[in-house]
Amino acid sequence: MTELKIVADFKRQTQQRGSIKTAAIVVLAIAAMLSGVVAQRFAGEPEVTFQTVDGDVMDWQSEKWTVINYFAEWCAPCLRELPELNAYYQNGEARLLGVSYDNLSAEALKAMIERQQIQFPVVASEEVSNLPVPMPSVLPTTYIISPDGKLVKTLHGEQTEQGLTSLLSSL
Repeated sequence: MTELKIVADFKRQTQQRGSIKTAAIVVLAIAAMLSGVVAQRFAGEPEVTFQTVDGDVMDWQSEKWTVINYFAEWCAPCLRELPELNAYYQNGEARLLGVSYDNLSAEALKAMIERQQIQFPVVASEEVSNLPVPMPSVLPTTYIISPDGKLVKTLHGEQTEQGLTSLLSSL
């Protein structure tokens, strides 16, 4: 009888130790996972920079909202909206950047900017792949980016100064 009690006590102690070990492993795994989430949260996103055709280096994040407009010289609606975008840029309420849909050399892009009288900064063609927004399938396409660099809205078709002003004041 005593031998059975010893065996039963040994079995119970072994099971308890196994439960404690399992609980300790689970707690450690949860702690490791949470520390990874916290570290990722405070590490932030990698800094994204890009260059305009004029050589200015810009950060993706800005103190202001950012309006990114994809256009092409062969796109009639794109050309029609350029005076509206110039007017919007002049009011200074947000940062406006143009992106040529066509992969033009710096010289060709500068010539097109002059021909079309574009007054706002245009991202250099070789820098477009650095932008964390998708290449649009429709032109013109305008992206609205929050000051912390998040894509908030995608607009297709021609934009107006009044429409952009109204939209950004509502965000």
